[in-house]
Amino acid sequence: MNTHYRPLRLNVGFLLSQTAGYGRHFDFHEESITLGSDIRVEALIGHLQLNRTPQGIVALGDFSAQSPAECARCLKTFSAPVSIHIEDLFVYPPQNATDPLLLVGEDAHLNLEPLVREYLLVNQPTRLLCRPDCKGLCPICGNDLNEKQCYHPEEIEVQGIMTSGLILSPQKKSKKADVTEKKPVKTESKTEKKAAHVKAPAAVKNSRPKSVKISVRKSGGKSPAAKKTAGGAAKKTSKKK
Repeated sequence: MNTHYRPLRLNVGFLLSQTAGYGRHFDFHEESITLGSDIRVEALIGHLQLNRTPQGIVALGDFSAQSPAECARCLKTFSAPVSIHIEDLFVYPPQNATDPLLLVGEDAHLNLEPLVREYLLVNQPTRLLCRPDCKGLCPICGNDLNEKQCYHPEEIEVQGIMTSGLILSPQKKSKKADVTEKKPVKTESKTEKKAAHVKAPAAVKNSRPKSVKISVRKSGGKSPAAKKTAGGAAKKTSKKK
């Protein structure tokens, strides 16, 4: 391939010599093209309209291409489609330009290559997938799950990632936590209940204050001391008489 072949570098001298409002349409079909020194795309297709204005040349167009990429899941290299839209003013004369990418040079050449490269980089997704339902690689053996399924019965799935059986899954871990948090309820056997029932009255009896025994005699009876006192008084009365 000719390294000096640059299809996105256009000679627009014929447009600069025209009055404002004059335009020209361009079509692009390239099997492969290198943009700058680091990006190579394939199947570049573009449609561009250039219109002369008092400030320079307005470029309106759309481009699509296939860019080499690596799948974020299975790590395979594939061609990722990318599309861009261009709507910019290329200033002429160049000394009036504020952006070095948006100007027409003194040699009357309009170079779309830097601008197309920048748009391709900006519009390329940050997370590329070879297909929307890509299953990725098995984290245990590295097998491509799109080609062959793996089965590792000794492994436990943790948050979508297969790890060794040393780590419990979130569901099992939560169940274990629930079991450990619940305190066992102590149940009494029939024998314990019966023993508690028997001991209860004794405990109540012991808790009462000791009673004081008070002997109460019948109103008609007299104690021996009273009888002796009464007998002595009777004798004294009889002597006086």
